[in-house]
Amino acid sequence: MAGFQPDNANEIGESGVGEADLQAEQLREVITGGWRTRLIYEGVRSGLIDALGAGPRSVDELAQELGLHAETVLRVLRALATFGLCEHVSPRAFAATPLGMRLRKDAPNSMRGVALHWGGRTMASLETVGQTLETGEPGRGNGNFAALIADPVEGDIFYRAMAEQSLPVARALVEGYDFSGFDCVMDVGGGYGAVLAEILRACPSLEGAVYDLEGVSAGARRYLDETGIGARAGFEPGSFFDAVPRKADCLVLKYILHDWSDPEVATIMANCRQALEPGGKVVVIEKLLPEIVGPADESVVRSDLVMMPINGKERTLAEYRQIAADAGFAFCREVTLIDDCSAIELEAV
Repeated sequence: MAGFQPDNANEIGESGVGEADLQAEQLREVITGGWRTRLIYEGVRSGLIDALGAGPRSVDELAQELGLHAETVLRVLRALATFGLCEHVSPRAFAATPLGMRLRKDAPNSMRGVALHWGGRTMASLETVGQTLETGEPGRGNGNFAALIADPVEGDIFYRAMAEQSLPVARALVEGYDFSGFDCVMDVGGGYGAVLAEILRACPSLEGAVYDLEGVSAGARRYLDETGIGARAGFEPGSFFDAVPRKADCLVLKYILHDWSDPEVATIMANCRQALEPGGKVVVIEKLLPEIVGPADESVVRSDLVMMPINGKERTLAEYRQIAADAGFAFCREVTLIDDCSAIELEAV
């Protein structure tokens, strides 16, 4: 038997792990990845993440404080410890980690809203992908933001998540695009105004406004005041399907067009054109699909699938250039930002 070689001997490296085994493990991680999203969601939703402190806290103490089942608390926190979101310091005690602290309500640059949005609304909407695959119809209908706003809890989760996700992109935007030459910037469909806040912080002489549905106004005004630019930022209520106010010489649309179908996007862009004098600018911020995707394009493809249940989609640069031309805009340039995002500068003609 000394001369026996396994059938896959050519696949086994110095570590003794075959290439097929590595592929199987990679595939297993892809297949089972959703459990992390759900466990993080429950850890945040239940209050466990907020209740953990820098020092050890016992499972039984946490369960009593939050009205939870102690043995299940233990099991959930063990799972969160494997993600690095807390530390298992003794058999029945856990402490917060710096990574887990990013999910707290009071954390600077908190990602709590993202966790609640992805683990709740987004995961539920992805269950409709099979229906859309068969019929082509969006599983949750077109983006019904009015209904979302009508639920104060879900609405705040959604808009806080959007603000949290917008901050890194907005910071990259103000580094890569100069807004100082404008008089007024309007954040169209801007939610709480995270993008506008970063632009105004970067340009102290600039004024701005958020344009979104009336139901967002209280949250937006609160957020803009929190960021310290409330005195230079107003809120204009309305729907970009009806009109866009003629107030600004630069309109910013961050992650707006990907929410909507091609006919709806045409309406939005036509209304933006009506709001601007010739020479006015629109800055569209979106993830750009390459013409041919590969493994490195997971982020934008994931976003495209998330848009599917509401009849939205990600698009290529060529598609955005055609949308712009059809609405009466000239393409100026594309500025690469981060995370597959680009700022597409358009000029009203």
